[in-house]
This record gives sequence, C-alpha cells and structure tokens, in this order.
Amino acid sequence: MTATGENTTGDGNTGGRMPVLYGVVRFEPGGERQVRDTTITFDSPASAELFAVESGWHDYQVTPLFFFVDTVPAPAAGRMLLGAALARSMRRAGGR
Repeated sequence: MTATGENTTGDGNTGGRMPVLYGVVRFEPGGERQVRDTTITFDSPASAELFAVESGWHDYQVTPLFFFVDTVPAPAAGRMLLGAALARSMRRAGGR
C-alpha cells in the first residue's frame, strides 16, 4: 500500500489546488502493477484507506483526485457527493 500526500500530485506540485475527492486504486496480483479497479468517492484519505482495508485489498494506493472543469453541471441522481465536491472545487478555484 502507498498513500500519496494529501495536497500533492504525483510530482509534488499542487498548484495551490486542494483535492476534490480521494480514490483507491487496486492492482492485479503479480509484479506488473496493472490496475484492477478504482473507487473514487471518498472525502478523505483515511476513509479511502479504511475502505481498502475493510475490503481486504492488499496491493492498493490512495490518491487525491482533481477535476478540471469550466462549469459544474447539475449532478445526476445518485451522484450528489461528486456533484457537491465539484461545486466546492469550483468555489475554491474562484470559478475558474
């Protein structure tokens, strides 16, 4: 398991952005580190980590997620968490 820093991208550069959500990437067994699946709707690294542990995942990575959008459409039914997170992101970015 590897957890990335809360406010960094892979190269350590945040550009002043805060993560919108956190995700967990699970890898296929073996040494090739091929992605098996990804779950992306966590509001903190700790909740993503807890999900992976409770699911019995052994080879995974928790990572912050950033979405680059100009406008935030109305969320579809069942996606209220993602829609709310995107709206917060737009407010933080000053509507950019």
